Amino acid sequence: MLVAGLVAAGLFAPASANAAITATLTGDDGQPAPLTVGVPSAIRNMDVSVGVTLAQGDGASWKYVVLDPTGAIVYESSCSTLTGTPRTGFVPYRGNGTYRLEVGAYNAANCAGGFKSAPVYTWTVSAGVAIGQPAGPLATRAAGSLNSNIHLLDFAGNPGTSLYEIQYAKGGVIGPDGAISGPSKGTYLDASGKVRLPSFDGPGTYVVVARAQKGSYYTPWSAPVTVTLVAPFDLSSVSFPDSRGPSYQLRGIVREKAIAGSRVTVAAAKGKKGKRFRTLGKGKVNSQGVFKVRFRLSRGTYRVRYSFSGNAAVSKGTAYEVITIRRVIR
Repeated sequence: MLVAGLVAAGLFAPASANAAITATLTGDDGQPAPLTVGVPSAIRNMDVSVGVTLAQGDGASWKYVVLDPTGAIVYESSCSTLTGTPRTGFVPYRGNGTYRLEVGAYNAANCAGGFKSAPVYTWTVSAGVAIGQPAGPLATRAAGSLNSNIHLLDFAGNPGTSLYEIQYAKGGVIGPDGAISGPSKGTYLDASGKVRLPSFDGPGTYVVVARAQKGSYYTPWSAPVTVTLVAPFDLSSVSFPDSRGPSYQLRGIVREKAIAGSRVTVAAAKGKKGKRFRTLGKGKVNSQGVFKVRFRLSRGTYRVRYSFSGNAAVSKGTAYEVITIRRVIR
């Protein structure tokens, strides 16, 4: 049951006179800021308290309530005769929207005897977070390395909370509520306060969203960020299954299988540091990452170049090695 003086709707009755009442609200900087009747305040803070003070001699007793954006009472003070000192109450976050602080000052003790004043203060909470959009594609790993990269995305949090839900999905789709529709994975902020995005799932397009949490309530999901991860072009091995000559066969295996269906260009230049390359052939990569090229070269040392023009999953790149062709008497 509500304390005496509240009507069925949870509001105080109209004031019959004015009393000296002041009220404050926790601002985004964490400090109390004055509230003014008829002038709504705007904040993002999710950890809010109100402070209400009744001046001495301006009421025999008083109390106040706070209503959330749905009109439900989220805080209700007890009846008090304390004047001249702020009475503080915590306001639970119940989603974004307009909150109301209603104060009732009475002519008699026990919050009875008719109203002397019933001012109403309002403020709007617009809490939310944002993730920074990378400038371009990001590499899943460094060329020649098997270790996946961890990428850090800029993040703008919200005052009043330290709990965030961050979800990402490869090929993810955003649903009507702003969340990722379908399976997704969770991640977190690193020590620097940035979103930690792993690249374990390989190249592709990822969608990332986040929201802040306070108690059992959440802010709306952030605007989605789309991140493109691409793998570097590199080789896991090169061999020569037919090395007898004068026609040779080269067999290469690319490390990233997403290159399948594309072609790797093989070229050679004379000498260990040769720069005048001649194309030997173009090998099509199969589903196992294997490509083959048959070529002819005279005896000597050559610098071989493997190059790929790039696609949506694998970046443009080159790899080099030195081979020696010599005459063998069998």
